[in-house]
Amino acid sequence: MNKVKQKLAAGEVVTMFNPDFASPRLVEYIAGFGLDVAWIDAERMSYDFERIEEMARAARAAGIASVARPWLNDAGLITRYFDCGVDGIMVPHVEDAATARRMVDIVRYARPKDHADKIVIIMVETPTAIENIDAIAAVPGIDVINIGVNDVALALGYPGQPEHPEVTALLEKAIARVVKGGKTAALNVLTNWEQRMPWLLANGVRWLNVRVGNFIARGARQYTDLLKQCAR
Repeated sequence: MNKVKQKLAAGEVVTMFNPDFASPRLVEYIAGFGLDVAWIDAERMSYDFERIEEMARAARAAGIASVARPWLNDAGLITRYFDCGVDGIMVPHVEDAATARRMVDIVRYARPKDHADKIVIIMVETPTAIENIDAIAAVPGIDVINIGVNDVALALGYPGQPEHPEVTALLEKAIARVVKGGKTAALNVLTNWEQRMPWLLANGVRWLNVRVGNFIARGARQYTDLLKQCAR
């Protein structure tokens, strides 16, 4: 069992970071701060297969895991990601248990000898998917169910308001159902992690997603704000 799955089995918190830049060196650097998983987001960024391989190699060198998100839930594409050396897959746009089961089957096909060591994350991103979350959580082979809070907020009519009370109420119920189903719940920490992280952990979330871009932006703003104050 890999280290990430060991932490999940023990009920410990796992943090996955999006490097935000296709830089293997950045993956190694950020891993040194004690984070657990590098997220290679090929749905949104310009990763080709060679760069995915380099990012996965950098994660291994740093002693952490790597998870890739495909732009298409295609068996051939997901198989190639595993061939590039990633430790897991984050599957977007899953609306029901049948789709989730197909994704698990793809992982088993791609890695027939060691699929049990691979991390399988299913993304639920709409109210419909949340309605089906009990059945999705019941699918064997899924490790983590990631609730796409920004997409859910958009679907509920609150674009850009992931902390709207109606969104929060739905998230609380969805997290509880994931945990009750025996799976690990995952959400984004967003930028206000002093307030957001305690709320997530108190509600049973044990997989946190963060962005390196937010780390950089916060540090840069603190520096420039201090510079302006001191230069007055």
